[in-house]
Amino acid sequence: MTSTHAPLSISLQCLGNAGCVYQRKPIDVLVTIRNDGSRDIGFPLDYLRKSGPIVKFIDTDTGAVTYARRGLANPALKTQFTTIAPGASISMEIDVHPTDIETFRIEKVDISVEVILKGNIRIDGEAELQDYQGGAKIRIFEKDE
Repeated sequence: MTSTHAPLSISLQCLGNAGCVYQRKPIDVLVTIRNDGSRDIGFPLDYLRKSGPIVKFIDTDTGAVTYARRGLANPALKTQFTTIAPGASISMEIDVHPTDIETFRIEKVDISVEVILKGNIRIDGEAELQDYQGGAKIRIFEKDE
């Protein structure tokens, strides 16, 4: 396998929660994967929906880091690809749970959440798969009451 800089961009958006304000309940995050290139890209979306992406929590004040637990998924799903046409995007939702967020509570929550997508992709239906890793961050914080 070779490594490539696939023209995929990752973006995150809190659903139903403008500004990603923490209110002591789960936060639904939409992860969007966009093909900014000129060739079709096969992406293992079903595998990532089952296993979940790598989710890294970083405390803004202390720099402390922890990771969310990932789910188990059938390894065969790693080679089942969803095609992303040039200019198109696909998405999945993840839940950021209070148990992960509360790890950092001292007075108020103020953390960065980094979602990392890692795996093999298929470019233009080629037999040889390419390594891919990309991600994005959002900030989750608690307002003064």
